Amino acid sequence: CAKCQLPSTNCCSKCRRVYYCSREHQKADWTNHKTLCGPPFKIKESEAEGRYLVASRLIKAGEVILQELPLVVGPKLNTLPLCLGCYKSITDTYRCSRCNWPLCSAACEESALHKNGECRMIDPTLMTNHLSQGAINSQVFQCITPLRYLTLPDSDRERLDELVSHLEQRRGMDIYRLVEQNISSFLRYRLLLTQYDSESIQRVCGILETNCFEIRIQGRVSVRGLYPTASLMNHDCVANTRHVFDPADFRIRILATKDIPAGDKISATYTRSLWNTLDRRLHLKSTKHFWCQCSRCADPRELGTLLSAVKCTGCGGAVLSQNPLYQMSNWECSDCGSVQKVEQVKRVHDSARMELKQIAQLARNRPELLEDFIRKYSGAIHPDSCHVIEAKYALVQLYGNTPQLLYHDLSEELIERKLDYCRQLLKLADVIEPGLSQLRGHLLFELQSVTEHKANRA
Repeated sequence: CAKCQLPSTNCCSKCRRVYYCSREHQKADWTNHKTLCGPPFKIKESEAEGRYLVASRLIKAGEVILQELPLVVGPKLNTLPLCLGCYKSITDTYRCSRCNWPLCSAACEESALHKNGECRMIDPTLMTNHLSQGAINSQVFQCITPLRYLTLPDSDRERLDELVSHLEQRRGMDIYRLVEQNISSFLRYRLLLTQYDSESIQRVCGILETNCFEIRIQGRVSVRGLYPTASLMNHDCVANTRHVFDPADFRIRILATKDIPAGDKISATYTRSLWNTLDRRLHLKSTKHFWCQCSRCADPRELGTLLSAVKCTGCGGAVLSQNPLYQMSNWECSDCGSVQKVEQVKRVHDSARMELKQIAQLARNRPELLEDFIRKYSGAIHPDSCHVIEAKYALVQLYGNTPQLLYHDLSEELIERKLDYCRQLLKLADVIEPGLSQLRGHLLFELQSVTEHKANRA
């Protein structure tokens, strides 16, 4: 209780951040609480950025900025076959008694999202033709999330229709043709839902792909959710928030990873923080339809981390982009000034990425492959290269946590190596994911764990 400090489970119904043991104590504390009650953000709009969130007051690190239920949840564009009630992986053993769609059980027929969405729209005789016994085509799941959007109540549709779709940019792209072939045509001509025109379906798919969050919950197939307010957060490659999902109802919780002063933009990261600038910007352009111009992307040295650097073959210095905000810019050695075409740099990065991807499949049983990769590419590319960093992070997760690599199996040398990797990566995380971020939290946990085991050996 904010007034008397006694334990309490009753929170302020408006902000849900402060607790009280009684109605009387809530009223007594209103003078103090009213300045903090309500959302700590406001929505702004500009021609360049559209709508976005800014802090309306100082938001402290760790504070919950926003909690929100999704208006739409469903399969991703590329998905494994999954139950549309609980989102667990399925085989074709049970069918919905109403629409004939594959599900886990009768209980999942009553899932509100399924029952009120696709189930009431689909003719079961048509589904029999498209979902033959024993052969579930994962492509048919691509239509489910757009269909759930299209069947929302008008009030919810109106809120989501305000979100950016990038429809014009998508025309002529492969994704536009894929949606037309696999989703629009399927809904209109195979399921006979001709009340939805192709343009509306394309716009809905654009809104979903631009604004959805990926929801990963253990034991279930990854799905996507659309949150009307959370999706307004701007992207930044060094974000000031992180988000978590409640597995019970997919509620998103946005938390500040560091103090956010009043007036500052509230940002999330929609790409991988350990990737280099070329890859991050290309990923954002292909999935979110914009070229990132944040301070990290604009800095050839990536805020001093050198994650994008490759080694100069002439003098051994760091070769960096002359203009990181232009994808085709030449690259230049910071020591000798020699210039390389971006195609040369891409070939180096692509080669390392492919090799690391192949090694990752075997590393659980052969971690020495990752150690060899680190030694090879620390010299061949750069010791701070993103590929070397990813290999070190993989080893931090393997050492002490997998069979045959538990702490009692590790030599003193490997214990020290994990300690060293944790410290190196924490210095990096302090720059690219500062504060109370997931990356720093994971690394601190692993550092504490290996430090404890080292102390117990002494």
